[in-house]
Amino acid sequence: MSRRQLTRAALVSLSLACVPLANVAAETRHFAISWFAQATYSNDHDCSRGVHPAVEEVYLRYAAKLGATPQQVAEWRRKIMNGDEVRDLDELIMNRGRIDGKPVNPYTHPAAVVDLSLPGLDGKDGFGFDLDGKGPDQPGSFQDPETKQRGVDHNLYRALGCTRAFRGSLDSRPTYWAWAWGQLKDSQPAWLITVDGADLSKDGPVTIAIERAYEYLRSNSDGSPRLDMAYRVDPDLRSRNKFNGELRNGVVTITEHGNLRLLQNPLVSPEFKLSNLHLRLELKPDRTARGFMAGYQPWRPIYWGIAGVGFGGEQQVTGDVPGFYYLLKRYADADPDPVTGQNESISATYYIEAVPAFVKPAEAPAQQVSRR
Repeated sequence: MSRRQLTRAALVSLSLACVPLANVAAETRHFAISWFAQATYSNDHDCSRGVHPAVEEVYLRYAAKLGATPQQVAEWRRKIMNGDEVRDLDELIMNRGRIDGKPVNPYTHPAAVVDLSLPGLDGKDGFGFDLDGKGPDQPGSFQDPETKQRGVDHNLYRALGCTRAFRGSLDSRPTYWAWAWGQLKDSQPAWLITVDGADLSKDGPVTIAIERAYEYLRSNSDGSPRLDMAYRVDPDLRSRNKFNGELRNGVVTITEHGNLRLLQNPLVSPEFKLSNLHLRLELKPDRTARGFMAGYQPWRPIYWGIAGVGFGGEQQVTGDVPGFYYLLKRYADADPDPVTGQNESISATYYIEAVPAFVKPAEAPAQQVSRR
């Protein structure tokens, strides 16, 4: 190469170095999710047909449906009130499914259990987003208590909102979710959120990554989440998600609503999936974050996770498990099966809290995994 060519090449390199690079993030904030649960807003006016009865009363209703006499039901009720054993009732309930007239496990065969037609929630307030775009006048939709947006789709709340274990608020956490998160946070790798933008103190476009770490959520000795801990991104593509969004008035939202997929935990669901993902994440002055994540979620894995607790968990945590199957099936509102017409997904909104973290990106790409 001649001296003239070398000079020209040097000038070109220098000029390129001086050109601002487009779409390069100048500021990044990382978070580890420190609380994750269904967004609930239980109140005194949301279940016009009443909250579901205690599980013992539900068992007596099943017993009557299965042919127990009124005298036997009354005797079981008396024993339950006295704290006496009711082993014959327990045996009946643990096998209350019927296939060809024969008793079967009700948790693995919920469709073989009689439907008690327990009511869903019919209140007007619920957290979430207008997922289907049908607007504020859509019948059966909610109004968000914080944003006041109408037309909110959150049928998972309709399905479970009158069940005792799933009632609560953002501050008073539902029994089921408090129990589940207490198990999950120390037994599954943490979920991470990364927000990239030119200047996160100003409004503008951002990218949002939602991924899984190698490490569990770091906690203090009292169980509270520990801030500013280091995590490494798991390169497994089944938990790698990136979305375009915007930051406005300190709140991050997603502008291109794709699909979210994260490996979770068999205690709740092997995988967490949301289609048509919506996100509203407030970046707080104390460097933490809180907000809502919503979309359409396959409902059968939700049931699978609840059913996994079996008879003991049904008594102590969840309440009537086969009843959840019928409620989820009834309120499912997306992805109809082309043959049966049964909707296979349900609109869902989850509340998240997150603490600041240091995050090391994935070091190497994982083998491509089909998302079909």
